[in-house]
Amino acid sequence: MPNDVSPERIAALAAAARVPISEKGPERIARAVTPTVARYAAENIAIPLETEPSSFLVVQHKDAGR
Repeated sequence: MPNDVSPERIAALAAAARVPISEKGPERIARAVTPTVARYAAENIAIPLETEPSSFLVVQHKDAGR
């Protein structure tokens, strides 16, 4: 996993999110986050994310209007 934090990947993610960063930004960001990513990978930490289907949101909005 730590190998996935490359300046090229950071630049691609920033471009996809339309976040302007300086020319040297991707290298600095990759260098800054690599130790943390390496620690997460070494500990095999799983962070569960809860996601709700869009249909649930529609039902909630409908019920809120009653």
